[in-house]
Amino acid sequence: MIHLKNIIYCLLIGNIFLLVFSCNGYKIQTYESTNQLINDKINPNEFSDVNLSLYRDSLENEMDEVINQANRNLDVGSPEGLLGNFITDLSIDRVKRINSFPTQPDFCVLNNGGFRTSINKGPVTRGNVFEVMPFDNYLVVLKINGDELIELLNYIKDKSLLQGSRKAGVPISGMRLKIKENKISRCFINNKEIDYNNSYYVLTTDYLANGGDKMTFFKNCKEKHDTGLLLRDAIINYIKDIAYNNINIDASLDGRVEINK
Repeated sequence: MIHLKNIIYCLLIGNIFLLVFSCNGYKIQTYESTNQLINDKINPNEFSDVNLSLYRDSLENEMDEVINQANRNLDVGSPEGLLGNFITDLSIDRVKRINSFPTQPDFCVLNNGGFRTSINKGPVTRGNVFEVMPFDNYLVVLKINGDELIELLNYIKDKSLLQGSRKAGVPISGMRLKIKENKISRCFINNKEIDYNNSYYVLTTDYLANGGDKMTFFKNCKEKHDTGLLLRDAIINYIKDIAYNNINIDASLDGRVEINK
């Protein structure tokens, strides 16, 4: 019988990857492939020279790196949450730093369902950020018109009125709105009252831009700009940058979404 561990070892020997660790994530630099015959005559001792612990230890060291400290627990919330405020704000900051980017976002919209856990008070490691954002979601900028904006605002309103769900609420930045008697009473983008005759540029993820989490209205947007920036990398880079300036991870609830019943 061919044992599973023999197959795994053969795959490791037959395919050699050189992984390069960088601020932009993990990239395959070179790749070599050879064929290895697998049968019941393979001696497990033939694989004794493969030291898997080297790869494991390298990855663990990378994930265990403390990149900053959090002043408080940051979690999702509705109608707004500390984690959503923190990540949407930093997302806009990161994209606006891309000098060659053709257009700047007016506001940012993400989803609480994409944040898999909280950022807890105390030391924050690179691995903790991977736990918060395990998906390879890229940041994109969409041009949104008045009709699509109305659909987005109704979506935010409905999600903000939900109770008892970790997916309730919609993280936003660059936008402030008030909900009264189940309607949007006022809305501001970039500190100016919204004009449905204008078009705006919204920063979001490629997952949501493709209609994820029932944001199907984004699929109607005719103009899309890829930033080439993973949301997870944006979070890590921002956290490391503020640590360099002796600033801890923190956020506050500032009334960007208000509900008046």
